[in-house]
Amino acid sequence: MNNEITSPNKRARKKVFMVSGGAGRIICALPAFEKYKKINGDDFFIISQSGLEFFLGTEFQDIAFDPTHKGLFKNIIKPNDLINLEPYQEHGYYNQEKSLTEAFDKLVNGTDDHGDLGKPKIILNKTEEINAKETVAEAKKQQNKKYTIVIQPFGREGKAHEGGHVVDASSRSLSTDDYFYISNELRKKYNVISFTENRFDNDDNMYVDADLRHWSGIIEAADYFVGVDSCGQHMAYSFDKPGSVIIGSTFPENITYPNHFNIVEKPNNPRVYSPIRIDGIDNELANRVNDTCMDFTRQELDELTKNILKDIKEKLGIGDHYETKKSTILPPLNNAQKIKTKSKKSFDQLIDLTPKTKSKKSIDKVLEANNIKS
Repeated sequence: MNNEITSPNKRARKKVFMVSGGAGRIICALPAFEKYKKINGDDFFIISQSGLEFFLGTEFQDIAFDPTHKGLFKNIIKPNDLINLEPYQEHGYYNQEKSLTEAFDKLVNGTDDHGDLGKPKIILNKTEEINAKETVAEAKKQQNKKYTIVIQPFGREGKAHEGGHVVDASSRSLSTDDYFYISNELRKKYNVISFTENRFDNDDNMYVDADLRHWSGIIEAADYFVGVDSCGQHMAYSFDKPGSVIIGSTFPENITYPNHFNIVEKPNNPRVYSPIRIDGIDNELANRVNDTCMDFTRQELDELTKNILKDIKEKLGIGDHYETKKSTILPPLNNAQKIKTKSKKSFDQLIDLTPKTKSKKSIDKVLEANNIKS
């Protein structure tokens, strides 16, 4: 009987969750894994095709594996149940009824109740936090503003072409010109760090050669995030950082956090849902319809930028005069200057602007009261 219980052939099979895609999808899957662990314990495995670094420091780092791990199939996949997590193929997702995080919850935990999902947790170590703060401090030193904005203008599909033009076939990235316009306006009042691999010689934003974990730290150390449908917004959400997300061909209900971020998109956006990872001609046809979703007129771009600047001021609690505080401080008053107040006596009690002189009348009274002869 004991041999039967301990036999490998009789033991319960574990679940092996395979998750693919970029870093953003990995971050979005973390809350579902955390929920599964709370209910079922840590008797499962995760295979991450990319973004494995975002399991570092979490409760999953010892059960998450790269597909190139030696013996992965023989020792982990074959004895257990492999479950391929593809949120884009989940009914609620492609009908705009679920976000990416909720679709992962449905696939991992088999539930439509997502009220107990937490925020994704990106765990940075001390060195990463210090390096990120030093990067933001350098931006402040270079650009000499009080607040720092991180901008991620291009998504994963944004490709640089000759002449410096960035084109995104999926219509989720800003054009190069629009990126320059928005960041130039931001830089008038704020330090701007550009989160992009595409670099331009005439760009005055600060560039950082960093991996994604370092970018997570920079976003945490900065004051505000501006981005598109890419991984930066998921990092910002993880750290509860305020921000604006510029939406093109994708739907806010699916790919971002409308209750947290300021969502900005083209008026009368012609977008249709593109069946990503479902394949077929419909995906290509949708991309044709969505081709202009991130094409803004100058007026639209101006309104978009004003919207973002307004949200920055509101979220950071910034007044209109915060940049000119030094110029509003009055110089020291001299004796000839007069200050008009409702109660001169009470003001003088707070700030004595008169020179210290002896008052014979006052001192005589003090001496007399104490029986002292002058």
